[in-house]
Amino acid sequence: MVCYFRAHSSQSDLGVKVRRWFPLLVGCIWLSASPLRGQQRPLKTDDAELAGTGLVRTEFGLEFLQKQRYSLSGLEGDLSRFGVASIHVGVGEYAEFQISGVFQDFLSVSSRSTPVPFPPSFTGNSTNDFGDLVLASKLRLAPEKGMRPALAFKFAVELPNAKHPSGLGTDQTEFYASILLTKHIGRAQVLGNIGMAILGNPVVVGRQTDPLTYGLAIILPMNKKINLVGEINGRQGPLHRVGNENQAVVRGGLQIRTGSFQWDIAGIAGLKEFDPDSGITIGVTYEFQAFHKKPTIK
Repeated sequence: MVCYFRAHSSQSDLGVKVRRWFPLLVGCIWLSASPLRGQQRPLKTDDAELAGTGLVRTEFGLEFLQKQRYSLSGLEGDLSRFGVASIHVGVGEYAEFQISGVFQDFLSVSSRSTPVPFPPSFTGNSTNDFGDLVLASKLRLAPEKGMRPALAFKFAVELPNAKHPSGLGTDQTEFYASILLTKHIGRAQVLGNIGMAILGNPVVVGRQTDPLTYGLAIILPMNKKINLVGEINGRQGPLHRVGNENQAVVRGGLQIRTGSFQWDIAGIAGLKEFDPDSGITIGVTYEFQAFHKKPTIK
């Protein structure tokens, strides 16, 4: 999990362009081939280890969440997320670039609360919208050595593609930053994220919320093809403000390797008021070598 700087903003031209090209980019990358290495889907907690130079990792999945609640629009219902996708590119020995987002969110509305800050404009019992896009960079600080875990720093910007009329968006541009840690303990790999967030209030301009962001995960190999995975990931702040609610989500499941692909499945349980009650995610990860590091000329 990462920490945010959040400012009130309408959807930017950059957000529109990235949203239009993101599905095509994922599709083109998916056509290439290569051996698979270690991945972290379905976890949300970030690994401090970076993708190798020139390595491109693509992740694609689906999520089904029960009783998802939206405080700004007052909507509640079952949320289906199609095309939960990300691309990770190792751009050097010390850096990795990431882009992630959701092609489409569909909410089957079971109830509406009133009054709310931003009533949705649609009629009927369902709504849909693009998910927000996240552009991120991860920088290596130190490799794992002895008792010291691997350390990295991540910062990102989230673009407000989901909008108020659908009832699914906040119309906020967000910036995050966090410290990432990875440590091997026996066969297990432990991931930890810690950061602070600055969340602009989507209702009152000029106000903000400053929660702690966190993530703790474990990857436990059962054999060469199957890993058990689990995590808790969220944010916790001293104040409760509409649109900036605390979050805490638990995930547990499996990673399964078959040939050049890694498949995953996990159950989801929300612990806070505006988290989904329960859910499931399934997905697949694939990698290929797009380019190689140029040799040093002496």
